[in-house]
Amino acid sequence: MIDAGQLAAVLRDLIDGKREIRLKDPRRPWVQVAVGEVAFVSGDLTLVLYADCASLEHVVSAQPAGGEASTYEHWLMRDGANPVELLDDSERVALEQVLTQTA
Repeated sequence: MIDAGQLAAVLRDLIDGKREIRLKDPRRPWVQVAVGEVAFVSGDLTLVLYADCASLEHVVSAQPAGGEASTYEHWLMRDGANPVELLDDSERVALEQVLTQTA
């Protein structure tokens, strides 16, 4: 399982361009979702993110290939925060820009 701090570091790597990201389903891009889940793939990690009012609300889950998924509930129970909550405001804005540009 990936803890909230580890996944926040992955999100920062996405912001910094150290990791590539793509949509799991190109027919459901981030820019077309006002409310709901969108799945992305970064390396061997599948991320499901939740948008509300067309902005990033939280990470629903993160699952490495062949590994156990970490979930929203897991992070709240174990870490007391969702990985997105560990990003500062400027990082959240930058991450949303990355997601918007992802095809």
